[in-house]
Amino acid sequence: MSNKGLPLEGIRVIEYANFVAAPVCGRLLADWGAEVIKIEPHFGDSMRIVGIQWCFPATEEENPMFEIENSGKKDIVIDTNTKEGVEVIYKLLDSADVFLTNTRQKALDKSGLNYEEIKKRAPHIIFAHLLGYGDKGPAKDNPAFDYTAYFARGGVAASLMEKGTSPANPVAGLGDHYAGMSLAAGILAALYKRKETGKGERVTVSLFHTAVFGMGIMVSAAHYGYEMPITRRQPPNPLNTTFKCADDKWIQIAFFQYDKWFPNFCNTVIERPDLIGSKYSTLKSAVNYVEEFVMMMEEEFAKRPIDEWCERLQAAGIPYEKLATPSDVLVDEQCWANDYLIKHTYENGHEGVIFNTPVMFTENPRGEYRRAPKFAEHTDEVLIQAGMSQAEIEELKNKDIIK
Repeated sequence: MSNKGLPLEGIRVIEYANFVAAPVCGRLLADWGAEVIKIEPHFGDSMRIVGIQWCFPATEEENPMFEIENSGKKDIVIDTNTKEGVEVIYKLLDSADVFLTNTRQKALDKSGLNYEEIKKRAPHIIFAHLLGYGDKGPAKDNPAFDYTAYFARGGVAASLMEKGTSPANPVAGLGDHYAGMSLAAGILAALYKRKETGKGERVTVSLFHTAVFGMGIMVSAAHYGYEMPITRRQPPNPLNTTFKCADDKWIQIAFFQYDKWFPNFCNTVIERPDLIGSKYSTLKSAVNYVEEFVMMMEEEFAKRPIDEWCERLQAAGIPYEKLATPSDVLVDEQCWANDYLIKHTYENGHEGVIFNTPVMFTENPRGEYRRAPKFAEHTDEVLIQAGMSQAEIEELKNKDIIK
């Protein structure tokens, strides 16, 4: 994919990050036209190996887990435990716009790559830091992943479970992707402000805050006594829930204009005109009989297969969807029609499916997909562009400071 014409063409990002949340932010910026230079340690980004947990191959020729978070970037390897390695990064920052990291604060302080030092030596830099729990408070130095900081502490996992059952398994990367998108938005705002002031900025997003923000309605509702988790038989209104159909498939209804839609629902969808004018026909009344009415509707939805219910709800203009699995999404024609998913052929000839990042541009659409970089693939190229001689590069390689 060429960067030509894309909104961030000419912006250079130094990504000193691993795993998902910060790297996916880097991928977003790359998709929007930025040159993103990824710095890996000598042992590599952990994302190059962890994919085996989810059935991904994890070889140099085919590594989807690393690919989906790192496409479109350049890759260099630097030992940041050495003073010489840190100086290489500072040399890169001279001509960069953004320093993107999810490295923990104590490690940044130790290496001299914290905001205070970078601000002194490269005051033009937008310092973008993906945190676990924020800058302050008792958890500020705790290690964090979206399983813990987002799903668990952020209230997501407990809120999504069916009341009285066990917690659902977290979806790997879900919170990371939302946090990465949020950080990308903050970077853009800081770059826009820098046009006016010429000065850099520190932008932070935490996984925990991202969860609190996403759960904001429910967190605020808790102040007034509304408690999560709930059972699907006691939703906010009796038609705002899921129902199991005759073929054991589940359907979700979003019945947000209750009084307006109820007569058509009774006539067109469930063919129960006798319910019009009943105690269930207005939201004000129905909230007093929620579980009773849900159980009644369970009996109705168990009479027909899901496709028939979809046809009836579609005809009635009532929002609904089948509960899809990731395998269903993989073959959803809506994804392919809009390029939400794209096919990518690896060097070994195997074909994989890659998600597109979710911001699309009409006047300057993306070009062809650019694969993720190989380990240390661009070290020489990047450092030569930064003004280093081949002799200097070879000396650093001989000292095992770079690869």
